[in-house]
Amino acid sequence: MEICQSNFYKNLLDILVNISRASYVTFDFEMSGITTRPKNSPGDRSLDVEKPTLQQQYDEVRSTAETFQILQMGITIVEEVRDKEFYIARPYNFDLSPLSYGGIDIGLQRTIRFNSSSCDFLHSNGFDFGKVFRTGVPYLSRAEESELRSEFELRAERNSKIPDLIIEDADKKASEFCDYIRNTITDWLEKPVQKYVNIGTTDNKLTGFQRRLVHQIVRRDFPNLRTYNRCDGDFMQIEKLNVEQEAIHRKFRLKKFDTKLLKQKGLGWIFEALCGGNLTGIDPLWVYNQQDEEPEKLPAGIATRITDVEAKLKLRNHIIVGHNIFMDLAFLYKTFVGPLPSQVEDFRKEIHRLFPRVIDTKFLATHGLESKYIRSSLKEVLEPFLKVDNPLILLHQDHRFYGSSFGKDHEAGYDSWMTAELFVKLSAKLMTDQKMNGKTIKAEKLLNNHYETCQKIANNDDETNINSYDTSNGIFPTQRAECTKNPYVSSNPFAILGIIEDEQDTALTETPTIQKWLPDFSSKFWTPYINKIRVSSIESCIFDLAQLDVKEYGDQLSKKICTSL
Repeated sequence: MEICQSNFYKNLLDILVNISRASYVTFDFEMSGITTRPKNSPGDRSLDVEKPTLQQQYDEVRSTAETFQILQMGITIVEEVRDKEFYIARPYNFDLSPLSYGGIDIGLQRTIRFNSSSCDFLHSNGFDFGKVFRTGVPYLSRAEESELRSEFELRAERNSKIPDLIIEDADKKASEFCDYIRNTITDWLEKPVQKYVNIGTTDNKLTGFQRRLVHQIVRRDFPNLRTYNRCDGDFMQIEKLNVEQEAIHRKFRLKKFDTKLLKQKGLGWIFEALCGGNLTGIDPLWVYNQQDEEPEKLPAGIATRITDVEAKLKLRNHIIVGHNIFMDLAFLYKTFVGPLPSQVEDFRKEIHRLFPRVIDTKFLATHGLESKYIRSSLKEVLEPFLKVDNPLILLHQDHRFYGSSFGKDHEAGYDSWMTAELFVKLSAKLMTDQKMNGKTIKAEKLLNNHYETCQKIANNDDETNINSYDTSNGIFPTQRAECTKNPYVSSNPFAILGIIEDEQDTALTETPTIQKWLPDFSSKFWTPYINKIRVSSIESCIFDLAQLDVKEYGDQLSKKICTSL
């Protein structure tokens, strides 16, 4: 589903509700650049013999994420529907606008950079750069929100310290305007017909220079008065200072500014939902459609639903899935949280705190293999699974834009949908393979154990040794078996070999039953895969988000010791 600026807030609550029900959520980004060290440029390491360290690779990724922007974000929300035996997927595609929402000035200052090579690639895949600025959805990081609010609160104090303009005697026009301001205010104070007096011109709107002179004269010569811009600064209105009224006005201005900030947050609300963050500030009127008359779709009902969804999201521990996501995680943090930490260890802690369970489908596809010898792009890894219908994952009827045979490679929404399909099918295959391997290993273990038993009997081991033989593996020595009087058990100690060989053959030739569902995320199946990110350029090829550093390990060990005392 394509989401733009005009329909974002109307769809926001539905998206949040879907996230609260999700089994897992996949994501993908398209960026305005993916490297700050192109080949043959200063800092290029393509000719280095040694592989970079994790910190060196992170430094490069951090530089890229701090330099360029996310242009497009795709998420696919996948829900397990047990009673119908399939997964339902809802892909969303968002263009991200770096501009202020609705062109409203909130003091936002961003430097927008593009890499020509990345733009060539996106353009060749049909990317519409104009949409980013025309209809893109706004966003605001936590750091930007905090900084803008602080700047606004300090603005009045900062304005009071603006140095006065010096009017030269030769500038008769400015001098005459200053006299006009003083005379108008003095006359009004002597004979106040109204509670205010306006300062303006009869023929034109006030210029910025003239407005500044009004502020300056009132601040210096009439400290008990206050100035207000009216009609977007067309004229100025002067009122007597009322402490109570001033406090109310200041509160009103701050609330109005907060509303602008919260609406600018845009896609930040999706991020907060994914990491169980704070949804306070979403205005029900953003979602409300005046044509809806159902109670739950009225503002009061919408407010209740937002509260309920937030409570559910805080209890969820979402599985966040992406393909080759080391750089994606850096861009995600920079866009919705703030400046990236300088140390990779601090970055690891921050990502793990926000998203305790992350899965990289590239790592999933290459685990245990020499990843550098395997083609592991998203499209190539998914190709063998396209005709696999078990597990069954279907597009929701409102999200069938990607259901045709025509690919939309490198559109973030489509790539997130491919990642969702790959994740569920690849995971099921790995689980099935694991079960089949387990059966083979079990059959081989049974055979080896029985060989040992028969060898003991052949060597005339005494009955005590036989009876004390470990039977936990399910194989009983022959004398013990005879005591059961089982008609199918032969007195020949080697007769069971045929049974074991049959079981072994069955394990090796049995057609595997593909898993219908993902293993429960508390299952040990996920231990090798969860929070492991494939970083092929470094020596270990792995970035472990859950790995404890020395201090963390020591702290946890101390807690365990204290608990046991």
